Amino acid sequence: MAPDALRRAAASLSGARPLSYWLDDPAKPEALPALTGDAVCDLLVVGGGYSGLWTALLAKERDPGREVVLIEAREAGWAASGRNGGFCAASLTHGTANGLERWPGEIAKLEELGARNLDGIEEAVARHGIDCDFERTGEIVAATRPHELADLRAWHRRTEELGLGTPEFLDREQVRAEVDSPAFLGGLFDRRGVAMLHPAKL
Repeated sequence: MAPDALRRAAASLSGARPLSYWLDDPAKPEALPALTGDAVCDLLVVGGGYSGLWTALLAKERDPGREVVLIEAREAGWAASGRNGGFCAASLTHGTANGLERWPGEIAKLEELGARNLDGIEEAVARHGIDCDFERTGEIVAATRPHELADLRAWHRRTEELGLGTPEFLDREQVRAEVDSPAFLGGLFDRRGVAMLHPAKL
């Protein structure tokens, strides 16, 4: 990159802060004081991301008398759990195709567990009154070119044959009814497998 372009790029980023979009909220709660000294508990959870927070929550639900302590080096949600796009997906395998390629004999069970997991998150959000903008939106994989549409049709047939909770195939008019863009030729709509939420609030 030319020196002039580098200077312009640096100037454009001069006011940027290395902070998660979700955590950049003046209404967020103040940090609790750092743990100094000794603490005794029945269960220590290390890390305040989704996995750590979920583990602590389930442990308390299963045994309310259990003393649970969760520690985090920075603040809850500062790492990967607070830096995603707000998607909360049922897939445990980063997509059915990826799971089918790696664990073909277990993919049906993995899909079932993933669906139960997302249902469990939704139920916990409702049970505890967690205001995190949770919305079961679903997800559309859209085709913009004929070969992509053919690939989606083939994938739809394959998941039907395997009994993998097939997403609904949408033709051009059906996908336009959901997302009104002339660029989309069709798509696959998984109505239940994805939710949107505010990660920091969660």
